[in-house]
Amino acid sequence: MSTRAWLATTIGVTLLLVVGVAGINAFVDIYGIFRNPAGRHLAVYGDERIAKYLLCEKYVPANFDAIVVGSSVSANWDMSGVDSIKTYNASLNGGNIVEEKTVFDQTLPAHRLKAVFLVVHPFLTSSHEFETVRLTPRENVAALGSLSLLDAYKDKLHTLLHKDGATDAFGTTKLGDNPQPMNAIVRKLLGSPGEFPIDPIAFDANRALIAEVHSTGLPIVFIIPPLSESLLESRSGQFAGYSRLILGDKALGDKVIDFTSPDYLEFRKNSANFKDGVHLTDRAAHEVVADIRKRLDDWAGDGQRRFPDRQ
Repeated sequence: MSTRAWLATTIGVTLLLVVGVAGINAFVDIYGIFRNPAGRHLAVYGDERIAKYLLCEKYVPANFDAIVVGSSVSANWDMSGVDSIKTYNASLNGGNIVEEKTVFDQTLPAHRLKAVFLVVHPFLTSSHEFETVRLTPRENVAALGSLSLLDAYKDKLHTLLHKDGATDAFGTTKLGDNPQPMNAIVRKLLGSPGEFPIDPIAFDANRALIAEVHSTGLPIVFIIPPLSESLLESRSGQFAGYSRLILGDKALGDKVIDFTSPDYLEFRKNSANFKDGVHLTDRAAHEVVADIRKRLDDWAGDGQRRFPDRQ
């Protein structure tokens, strides 16, 4: 075989392999972006940020009516328990609002959401750096074949074999019920003197996200999450001040669920509800979601809530 023929054959075989691999990955469609995702149940595998970024492009708008924007504080809130509005939990472990907005913005072109649940916590605006990768549309191409996709397949295989580890089709991550030490980043944030540090880029992103939601006519349910009473007592003024700052952008039709209010004092005083004083156990998260569901039902009964019809 001549050199030219060998080169042409090699290139041809390589192209066929590339096209074949891409075709298989498009058929498997682990992120729901290459074929109709309606009715599918897609868990999160591999890099959580990449997965939720891509899942929010088509899978979430096709199957859900609302979305939770938050960090690890709300990552284990199983929103499948909210019957009145099917909700996807887009919270990212260690995520800040810049990352969250990038994920959330994937859902906007579809114009199919009815509401947004926005968690109010100083961790979200403490940084604007992307934790693992900078999320861009190139992730769509990577979903046809890349190391990150290979990691997702490995993660899926591990989950199937060991029955653990997956973030489910509602975006919920199980954190367990065993206590653990507070991680260093949260400890530093809560231990900083004075008001909580706010990254200006992150704060602007938070305001921009709220403005985007309002521009589409969607209501926002602001959720101030619970934390142990001992932590809240030590920084009550700072937490209250931070909440007032974020809620300064609240519109007339928005709602607030404040788990730092006196109504939830007994819940906060029970240390067994918290893994580290900040993150809830899975059992306690179930209680929080049940309360969110009740509040939504009460508002609906009072005629106070108006979710727009899906297009």
